[in-house]
Amino acid sequence: MKDSYFLARLEKGIVLFDGAMGTELIKRGLKPGECPETWNLSHPKDIEEVHRSYFEAGSEVVTTNSFGGHPVKLKAYGLETKAEELNYAAASVAAQAKEKGQFVAGSLGPAGQFLKPYGPLEEAELEAGFYLQASALAAGGADLLLIETMYDLREALCALRAAKRAASSLPVLVTMTFQRTPRGFFTLMGQKVADCLQSLEAAGADGAGANCTLTSQDMAELAPLLRAETSLPLLVQPNAGQPKTDSDGRLVYSQTIDDFVLGFTQILEAGVQAVGGCCGTNPEYIRRLSNLIRIE
Repeated sequence: MKDSYFLARLEKGIVLFDGAMGTELIKRGLKPGECPETWNLSHPKDIEEVHRSYFEAGSEVVTTNSFGGHPVKLKAYGLETKAEELNYAAASVAAQAKEKGQFVAGSLGPAGQFLKPYGPLEEAELEAGFYLQASALAAGGADLLLIETMYDLREALCALRAAKRAASSLPVLVTMTFQRTPRGFFTLMGQKVADCLQSLEAAGADGAGANCTLTSQDMAELAPLLRAETSLPLLVQPNAGQPKTDSDGRLVYSQTIDDFVLGFTQILEAGVQAVGGCCGTNPEYIRRLSNLIRIE
């Protein structure tokens, strides 16, 4: 039976998720090319500190440092045999940071390679890796599972099937990544909003939505399209604009906090139940978003 506490909370009002993890780890010393998930074991206090900073900013849900925790993705670092340990640690560290009334979402991101015929992966291999990852996140203390930044509906459905089998008592949310084109919003694989949302609902997702790539203004246009295609709770997490490199070689994002927050009035008006930030956002973005939600 599903843990109804989080799903019940979604019915009571807007739920605030966290923002980016990677940029916060870079501030704390994560080196270029270093596997972020290894910090769950080598720098657990830093990971816990990031989670606490988001909770203090107003997040009710923080997302585990396991976005790249699929064995196929970890293989690039020679760490595929440590997938279970790294994902378990990700959830365990996050769970230590939460207090009563707060939640940990176990993050499952793309495996980093395409399914056949566009790449080398078979669905069975992909699903097995997601099953291992979801099992470890659940065992480590995740309250829900968040399959996020999916650019291929087929992969999203593989992850959803695996997550539902691995942790049948936990809610599973799935967010797709859409690109804005002259013809509308599509995934990298050319899949339409309607096909994605309808397929995810039919496959048993407990919530759906979109994250990454788009600005909050773009998401404000996308949100009503998402709402029109599903009755599921919606989660929307935009980027802080588009990334670029400044004169010192640092990665910066184009949206100011003011611009980022501005788009959320329309997002909430579209009937979105959960919001947060993606790449380029930090606890201050979330604090401002928390203030907006309280006003709304």
